[in-house]
Amino acid sequence: MDLYALVEEWPEESLVSFRELPGCLSAAPTAEEAIQKAPEAITDYLEWLKQNKILFLEEGITPINVVVRERLRADRVGPCFEAELVAPTDREMANALTVAATARALLAELYNGVQPAQRSRAFKPGEWSLTDHLQHILQADAHYVGCLSDQPPEAMPPVTEAELSTRLIENGMNYEAFLRGLTVEQRARVYIHGETEWTTAKVLRRMTEHLRDHYPWMQTIIRQFCTP
Repeated sequence: MDLYALVEEWPEESLVSFRELPGCLSAAPTAEEAIQKAPEAITDYLEWLKQNKILFLEEGITPINVVVRERLRADRVGPCFEAELVAPTDREMANALTVAATARALLAELYNGVQPAQRSRAFKPGEWSLTDHLQHILQADAHYVGCLSDQPPEAMPPVTEAELSTRLIENGMNYEAFLRGLTVEQRARVYIHGETEWTTAKVLRRMTEHLRDHYPWMQTIIRQFCTP
C-alpha cells in the first residue's frame, strides 16, 4: 500500500508523518534517515492501534511503500503542507480524534499509576518530571486548538498536580466537541498567527503526534524509579 509522506526538514532533525495515519511519526537527524525509518514507525503504529482496539483501516498495509508527497524546510515555525489545505473528512476527523483520546487516556493512566511524591521528581537538573510533561501537553493541546481562531492562542495557566490527569481528559473532550462542530468551510480555512499558517488538518497532525510522542518519554522516567 502506498503511504504518502509529509517531510519536515529542521536544522537538527527531520520528521515524517502521514495524513492517513494520525499520530504516526518517524524522526531522525536527516530527511533520508527519517524516510528510511518510516516503515518501522508505521509497523509500530499499527501495533499500537491493534493493542488499543482502534480499527479504522479497511485493509492491511502490506507491503509498506512510503511515497514522499511533500518535503518542506522548517526553521522557526512548522510548515503547513499543501495537503493540509484540504479539509479533513468526517472520517479523517473521527480517526484522528480517536487516536488523540486514546493517547490522552494512556497518558492519564500512566501518570495516575505513579505515587504522588514521584510525579514532580526530576532525576537531573534541567530534566522534566512527569508533572512537567503533563503540564506541557495540556498547554500544547490548548495552543493547537486555539490556533483555529482569528484571535492569537492564549497560554493556559498551570494546573495543580492533583487536577492534571482529570483536566487532560476533560479538556480533550471539549476540544473534540469543538473540532467535530467545525463546518467544511471552517475545516479548510487557513488561520495565520505570526509567521505560521494553521488549518484543521495541521492541528490534527501536530496534536496527535505530540500526544503520542510524550508517552515513551514518560515511560523512561518511570523506569528510572525502579533503577537501583
